[in-house]
Amino acid sequence: MKNSRAYTSDFAGTARAYCSWCEATHTEHTDSQAAYWLSRLYSQALMLEKVSCENSDGLPDIPQKDLDAAKSNLAKFFGRYYRVVFNPDCLLDEEPVMGDIGDDLFDTYLDIRRGLVLFDKSESNHALWFWSLMHRDHWGHHAVSALSALHCLAIAQAR
Repeated sequence: MKNSRAYTSDFAGTARAYCSWCEATHTEHTDSQAAYWLSRLYSQALMLEKVSCENSDGLPDIPQKDLDAAKSNLAKFFGRYYRVVFNPDCLLDEEPVMGDIGDDLFDTYLDIRRGLVLFDKSESNHALWFWSLMHRDHWGHHAVSALSALHCLAIAQAR
């Protein structure tokens, strides 16, 4: 069994690779690749250690050129809408809302990239706390919604 440091290192490597994929201008951005990266991030985040953090500096900025590149490269996914229910508890009477695969990929990128900036500044505890928190509260929801949509709208139909 791996120790928590190894899981963090694995996740940071996958985070870096996902962000590189989002930012790379000479890379093909396919449905299968998007699903691959989201599934790797999600599954590895499940193993991250839960830590507390007392950093009050807020979140770091992502370099604008990286933001612009990611937004441009993920543009083909924006406007690919799907229906989603945020809480699947069958006892609730929740109406579906519209999701957007591009928004899911980009929001995941933002949360992962901010944590990576912290990690690269040797603030690994803060990065780990942020990645874990956002996995539970934000990017994790985007990742599983996009995975489901990608599977239903593209991958399962490509037989």
